[in-house]
Amino acid sequence: MTERPAPPAKVFFLIRTAMAVGVATFIGVAGFLHGRGQPPLVAAASVHSLTTAMYAAIGIAAALIMALRVRISGSEPAMQRSLSVVAWAVGEFAAIFGGVLLFLTGEWRLVLPGALVFAMALAVVRMPAE
Repeated sequence: MTERPAPPAKVFFLIRTAMAVGVATFIGVAGFLHGRGQPPLVAAASVHSLTTAMYAAIGIAAALIMALRVRISGSEPAMQRSLSVVAWAVGEFAAIFGGVLLFLTGEWRLVLPGALVFAMALAVVRMPAE
């Protein structure tokens, strides 16, 4: 009996779900650790350069996602599938970067821009058609 490969729609749904669950789990665990009353690893004021780098990386990630969105619309189907996953991964990077700062400082406001860029990536780069 030969097995048929999963339809592309299911595969891309699984990829997007895995990325979203991974980001939510990382942010949730970082928030849980600081919610237990443990002091932050680093004071929020002392990570100024890392915070600046995070905002710059998030801005670049948002611009890259939009550029990939334009590129996807004019590509052949195989390239659309690859670029879609790349765009989602760039958004995931932005959310994880914010999660790292949440983990280091305990500041929830630092995770929100990256999470919004990840949500934007999932919203503007749809799952490719089969």
